[in-house]
Amino acid sequence: MSNKRSRGEVRNGKLQKVAADLFLKRGYEGVTIDKIVELAGGSKSTVYSKFGGKCGLFISSIENLCRESNEPLTKIDYTGLNLEESLKKLSFHILKLITAKRSVELHRLAIGEAVNCPEVGEAWYTHGPARTASIIRSLLESRRDELRKTTIPIERMAVVLHDSLTGDVLYRLLAGVGKHKNDAELERLACAAVDLILGNVCNDVRPKKAYLAHSIESM
Repeated sequence: MSNKRSRGEVRNGKLQKVAADLFLKRGYEGVTIDKIVELAGGSKSTVYSKFGGKCGLFISSIENLCRESNEPLTKIDYTGLNLEESLKKLSFHILKLITAKRSVELHRLAIGEAVNCPEVGEAWYTHGPARTASIIRSLLESRRDELRKTTIPIERMAVVLHDSLTGDVLYRLLAGVGKHKNDAELERLACAAVDLILGNVCNDVRPKKAYLAHSIESM
C-alpha cells in the first residue's frame, strides 16, 4: 500500500500546521478562519466540512501538536541499556520536550482555552501528558523482570515519574519565573527523578558514571 498522501490530506495538514502556529502566537480569539485560509490556502468551506469550523480545527491542531512533540520519544534506542539507564535516557528527553518553548506555549494555550471549551483540555491531556506517561509505562512493562514485586501498579509508577519530571520545572516556566535549563541540568533532574522512583521498586539500582551523556548522544 502506498504511503503517499492524497492532495486532500496534504491540504488538511497544511491547514492544521498554519492554524497551530497562529493559535500559539495569537490565542484562540486572536485567530480567524479567514486568516488561516489566507495563509494556508484552501477555502473556508474546507475548514467547515473537514473540521466543523474554527473550534474543530483548533482541537485538531492541539492534537497534532501533541503527537508531533511525543513522536521522538517513541523512537529512542535503548539498545544495551538496563531499566535504570533506559528510564534516565527517556526522562532526559521528556524534560527536553516539556521545557521547549513551543511546548510551554501549547500548555498555556490549552489550559487557558479549556475553561471555555472542555474538549480542548481533553484533547491536550489525552494526546499530551497522558500519552507521555503511557510511553514511560510501556518501557516499565517491557522491563518488568527488573522490578521488585510491589502493590504499586506500573501505570501509577509511570504517572509519578512523569509528574516528578514536569512539576517544578514546568510550573516555573509557565509562570514566567523559570529559566530554560541546559542539557547537563536536565540530565541531573532526570537522574534524580528516576533514582527516587527506582529506589523503591527496582531490584538493583547502582550508581552509574557518565553513561547517560553517552546514551543520549547515541540516540
